Amino acid sequence: MKRLSALAVVGLSIAGVAEAGPAGAPLPTDVGLATHRAEYTMSLNSARASGGVTGASGKMTYRFADTCDGWTVENKTVVTFAYTDGNPVATTWDYLTWESKDGLRFRFRVRSTRDGQVNDEVAGTATLDGRDKGGTAQFTLPETKTMTLPKGTVFPTEHTVRLIEAAEKGGHLLAKVVFDGTDADGPFDVNAVLDHPLPANSNQSPALQKRAVNATLLSAPSWLVQLAFYPLGTTDAVPDYEVSLRYYTNGVADEMIQSFG
Repeated sequence: MKRLSALAVVGLSIAGVAEAGPAGAPLPTDVGLATHRAEYTMSLNSARASGGVTGASGKMTYRFADTCDGWTVENKTVVTFAYTDGNPVATTWDYLTWESKDGLRFRFRVRSTRDGQVNDEVAGTATLDGRDKGGTAQFTLPETKTMTLPKGTVFPTEHTVRLIEAAEKGGHLLAKVVFDGTDADGPFDVNAVLDHPLPANSNQSPALQKRAVNATLLSAPSWLVQLAFYPLGTTDAVPDYEVSLRYYTNGVADEMIQSFG
């Protein structure tokens, strides 16, 4: 459970978007991503009895912002897990990244704690030699090392852009190598299945009735997306984890469930 995507928390359902900012400038691909801050209420969706988890609750705060030359993501997640064989465990994840708008440069830092004790830190930078080319990741934590990124690697925001582009063109499948910096194991093979488009203003979620939610962020056309994450080069048919969510054309995510099997 230590590896988290830019949106991630294990096996939890997420809902509720709030506090819109001004629309972000379009990337070179013509996909316009909205600067926004979102707070997601989190709860356990399901768990196997053999897994030992009986409950989970918490909150994720997610901020996506335009910095003129790039995009920043700040994700703070606080979740308490209840177990059958012990006391509840409080966990936190802090994820901070910057990605250039051409999708070729990336900075990342991740810090996780368990009951107040730091148990994982990852930090570094990564560059690509060009669009759809390979590159290099330089880690400074947990240790100094250099990693080669294979041809076709993309960073997280560029991956979101590619997903939205594919959906707008009527595509239903997208397979990419994604490096998000969440741990030192390197990139993942990510297979995406895109459902049919949902029209603008089709979200009837009760969350839209709450004053804190800016409904304009959730009024855009959207798609239901299923993402499967595999270790790079694996022949295993079962992914490490899966994410189902609703993506809007402005990059806002809603109705998310993550499963680690």
